[in-house]
Amino acid sequence: MNTCKATVRVLLAHRTYIIIYLVLMGVMMFTLSWSQITDANRPVVDTYEPAKVNVAVVDRDGNRGDIAESLRDYLSESATLVDLHDDAESLQQAVASNWTDLIVIIPSGYADRFLAAARSGDDMPQVETVTSYTSGAGTIGGMNVNGFLSLTRIALIGEHTHVDQDALKDWYVTMSGGAAAGAFADPSVGADVDWSKIAIDSSSFDIESLPEGALSDLTMDDVGEAAGNAAKTAHDADVNRPVAVEKITSKDERDAGAANPVASGFGDTMKTALYPLFLTLSVCVSLVARVFGAGELRRRLAASPAAASIGLKRMGVLCVFALLICVAYLIAALGLTAAAGADPTALPPAGVAMAFGSVCMFGLMCVACGFMLGEFGASDTAANGFANVFGLLILFTSGIAFPISMMPDEIIPFVRLTPGWWYTSSIDAALGVGLNGSDAIGWLNGIGIVALYSVTFVCIGLAVGRVRRMRPANMTAVTTQLAEA
Repeated sequence: MNTCKATVRVLLAHRTYIIIYLVLMGVMMFTLSWSQITDANRPVVDTYEPAKVNVAVVDRDGNRGDIAESLRDYLSESATLVDLHDDAESLQQAVASNWTDLIVIIPSGYADRFLAAARSGDDMPQVETVTSYTSGAGTIGGMNVNGFLSLTRIALIGEHTHVDQDALKDWYVTMSGGAAAGAFADPSVGADVDWSKIAIDSSSFDIESLPEGALSDLTMDDVGEAAGNAAKTAHDADVNRPVAVEKITSKDERDAGAANPVASGFGDTMKTALYPLFLTLSVCVSLVARVFGAGELRRRLAASPAAASIGLKRMGVLCVFALLICVAYLIAALGLTAAAGADPTALPPAGVAMAFGSVCMFGLMCVACGFMLGEFGASDTAANGFANVFGLLILFTSGIAFPISMMPDEIIPFVRLTPGWWYTSSIDAALGVGLNGSDAIGWLNGIGIVALYSVTFVCIGLAVGRVRRMRPANMTAVTTQLAEA
């Protein structure tokens, strides 16, 4: 009984390691599991709807040509319109405080310059824009503004351009080789001509060879009509079709059990016990073994007739400590699954029991590794260094950090030699992840390999401990003997 109490006192004396490795590292791994569970249980919509940007349209042209109102109407489908006063203080505050993602300023006389550019064929005048400094949403909104202006210009020119029918007929006869000269006998028929068949080779179609059209005298009312037509395209479902989301299951998702996201999420949470469990148990067991095997205490225990039972009691307490951690992790995994919106009752009871068995076997391996470190007489620094390095190795080769399929083919055989891979494989087999059901044989194979690691660590520790006991170091204090003359 005194041995058990002493073991507990040693663990409590080193509770800093338990807080850092078990609690803090456990919270970090639970955060990773939470994101995986919520992503797996989040419903996938059938269409993609981009987030709307905040846009303010400042009109300094008095809505001439209905450009300002039509622009607001056009942007209302893809953006959230924000009212903003046209004064220096409001504009500066909106930019500095990031009230809007984009500010569009229509300068005075813009409609007149727009109309003049359409008549002369010059480049379209640009509006003034101020984009947000925090994201690229304002740039996307600016592209929509330019799209509206381009559509307005196309509608304005396209609806008021006239081509001489005789010139168009001559061009058509030339391109078709005179095969369809009667197609333009009636001017109303020319609009229904199949232009794609005017030449055998479509690549020979030269749009520059078309006869030039004449632009009728444009007015500001024509600009307003064109701007209104451009705004209507934003509300036309036939023109702006929603982006369909095609649900495709990747190979990694199939292997991860996408058919049962609850089992997959619960399994991922149980897998994350690997890292904090190994750090906590290997370091704490090593420290307990080092305390009991230090100096005078080790010699007193070795001389005791109950030395073997004392060691067994000490290891029994450490195994119970590991079991309590595994139980706590199981309860936390079930609670995290329920908190994420999944139904824990959908988990197979036998699979949950086998997954818990996998965690217990891995915990036993961690205790065995700590026992080996203690028999080596590893110091606190050495034990922590080994636990962190070897823990990261088994973490990154287990498939938790990233899928095994992303690893180079050259290191896959090495991955299969690490206990982390067999631990995660046993949990997948227990819960039937990627399978039609639980695979008892696969689960036994996984925990069997982990058990072999436990036996290996214990054997190494016993061998090293025997060598150290057979060749003890001189730990007694050096004394000076005075001889009488």
